[in-house]
Amino acid sequence: MTRKELLTVLLLGLLTIALSLPQQPKSKRPTPEYKPSKTGGMLLPDNATLIREDIVDTFSCQDRIYGYYADMENECQIFHVCMPQTRGSTRWSFICPAETVFNQATFVCTQTESSIPCEESEKYYSLNEDIGKEVEEEEEADQNRGKKNATKILEPEVETVLKKQSPKTSRLLNQERLFRLR
Repeated sequence: MTRKELLTVLLLGLLTIALSLPQQPKSKRPTPEYKPSKTGGMLLPDNATLIREDIVDTFSCQDRIYGYYADMENECQIFHVCMPQTRGSTRWSFICPAETVFNQATFVCTQTESSIPCEESEKYYSLNEDIGKEVEEEEEADQNRGKKNATKILEPEVETVLKKQSPKTSRLLNQERLFRLR
C-alpha cells in the first residue's frame, strides 16, 4: 500500500469510529404547547383565571402617554403599562394578586377597602404625567433644608435622611388628598 492509500484508509477508519460513537441526546425539555389563551390577547400568567374568571381584553393604549392604567372593565384587578412609540404603542398587562386591585392613585395593587373606587380610576390617569418629572418646589425646599443643616453643628446626616419623606410618595399622597377633597 502506498502512503496515500494508507492515509485514506486511516481517515475513513477515524470517521467511521467518530460516527459510531453515541451522540449527545437532544434536549430533554418538553416542546411547549401553545393553547388558546383564556385571557384574550394579554400575556398573563397561566393561573390568572384563578384570580379573575372573566378577563376582558378591550383596553387600548392608543393616544395614551407613558404610564400605568387601571383596567376598569376588569374591575381594576388588571392594569396595563403603556409605552407610546413612533408607530402605535406597546402594552404590558399585569394582574394583581387575589383580593387586591390596582390603585390608580398610588400605582400599586392594594386591598380593595384601602383603594380608591375602581370607577374613579380614570380621574387619576393624569398622575401619569408626573412620572419622570422633578418637582421644583421640593428641590428648593431641599436646598433651604441644606442651608439650615449647614449652620447646625455636627448634626448627624443620617437623621436628616430618615426624616425626609420620599418626594414621589409625598407628592402622590398630596395629590390623592386633593382628589378626595373634591
